[in-house]
Amino acid sequence: METKAKTKTGFEKIFKRILLVCSILLTAELVWLFVVTPCAPLSSVDIKTIDGVTRNDVLAMAGITPRSSYMSVNVKEVEESLMRNPLISSAQVIKHFPEDVEIVLSGREPCAVSLASVNGKSIPLFYDKEGVIFKIGNKDVPNIPSTVPLISGLQFGNIVIGTKLPEFLLPLLDDIEEVKTKSPELLSVISEIHVSKKTYDGFDLILYPAYNTVKIRLGADLKDETLRYMLLLLDVLKEKNLHVDEIDFRTGTASYTVKGI
Repeated sequence: METKAKTKTGFEKIFKRILLVCSILLTAELVWLFVVTPCAPLSSVDIKTIDGVTRNDVLAMAGITPRSSYMSVNVKEVEESLMRNPLISSAQVIKHFPEDVEIVLSGREPCAVSLASVNGKSIPLFYDKEGVIFKIGNKDVPNIPSTVPLISGLQFGNIVIGTKLPEFLLPLLDDIEEVKTKSPELLSVISEIHVSKKTYDGFDLILYPAYNTVKIRLGADLKDETLRYMLLLLDVLKEKNLHVDEIDFRTGTASYTVKGI
């Protein structure tokens, strides 16, 4: 009996020592995981960037250096810093505990394009649905989609990347985006949208269909139902061989004068 008791006591001592060692190792592991690693330099910075913004540009704007750690990266501050670049429409910073950071950028998409005179030359200005000019000139510009209309009649002063169009034009850009989403084919048949400012306040729109010489005059709203009505009426006039210079939709119903009458 005494021998068995001694054996049991010895086993308990060994078991307690094993538990102590495991506890020490576990504590050390937890300290390493939750204290040391988050304060050590980042293991990786995964960046999904956009055209015109390099990886080094992103790191510089984010303020991330080889010494930056998981704990030192402030998500809100980094996102705000990245958003100061006019080429970036959204920036998302994701921290993956305990030592990785991911940055995902989205670029601005052209809502419309205008032409401006710079040094005697006519150059295109691309702006997004928020009215931010993010590209100037034809360099590195792919084929412009037919759903990106040309807007004329605008006056530009000092043009730089990041310049924003006047507030009064933003509802028009909203309308263009809505039509693009609901019925993109309707924008494809418009070669130009001319903004005709009124004497005192507001503006009218003059549309130039791509395959017709008839001008279409609208109010300030550009809606898909109006565009559909416009196309239908143009087809009717062509079918009946009636020639008109302009169709006025500003009152909600079409009015026009047939040539020769």
